[in-house]
Amino acid sequence: MLWIGSTSANRYYPSAFAASQISYTHSSGRRWKNRRKRQTFFPSPVRQITPQEEAALLEQLGYVPPNVCRIAARSGGVDISSYETNANSIGRPISIQSYPLLVQILNSKEENMRDYTPFPTLYWLTCPHVSRAISEIERNGYVRKFQLRLENDESLAKEWWQCHEEYATERWELLSESDREWLLSNSQVPDEQNSPEQRKVESMREMIQYSGVAGTDHRRLREKDDDNNNKKDASLCVPSVKCLHSHYAHYRSQKESETTVVNIIGKWTHELLMEEFPDLVI
Repeated sequence: MLWIGSTSANRYYPSAFAASQISYTHSSGRRWKNRRKRQTFFPSPVRQITPQEEAALLEQLGYVPPNVCRIAARSGGVDISSYETNANSIGRPISIQSYPLLVQILNSKEENMRDYTPFPTLYWLTCPHVSRAISEIERNGYVRKFQLRLENDESLAKEWWQCHEEYATERWELLSESDREWLLSNSQVPDEQNSPEQRKVESMREMIQYSGVAGTDHRRLREKDDDNNNKKDASLCVPSVKCLHSHYAHYRSQKESETTVVNIIGKWTHELLMEEFPDLVI
């Protein structure tokens, strides 16, 4: 992780809270406590979440992520809020939108000290019932099956590229203007003048600005694809599918927001969930 001294940081993160929203009876909550003991975080500057929604996330995850922005999707695809988290409840959280930076205050006596950690997962699956079902789908080999479907359909592959690019753009645009300026100003420095800290910021900026769903670096893969296009009989290059959980969280969040390209992997996963787990309310 990286610490940065910034006397202006309080203008953008006006309040901080300790990692006290933890369920000690939940295994994930205990792990969070052990990793984040006595750490204090700043909430997302675009946080829009109610105490009742926090309670639902606490029951699902064992803790409330400090960089949560909002509930991005609910079971049943409805707008109503439910704070019950059982597998049959309608309106329970399915996924959240997460702020791309996890910001920690390092020393309460020196309020200008900040620790920035990139958080590239823009949409995060929170429902444990859906997560377990998707894990079962993955165990049945569908990550590879979906990958082959993409590689054998050029039109789908093209949309898949665009899906990753839009995901990265949406993440970058979610940043506050001040955080974007900070990332750009600390990374656009000549190589000979770069300090180790500035190189870390550059790496952080590239991750946030260019990685697609599940951490796929679509920019470097695009360069590889362009090279392949110049070779005779080159195989179709498409980003790897990786984690179905990430794609499903993105797909469900898309259904409640405007988008030009649907996450096709998330859609296929949704169809399988309805077929294989008919009693699960999604």
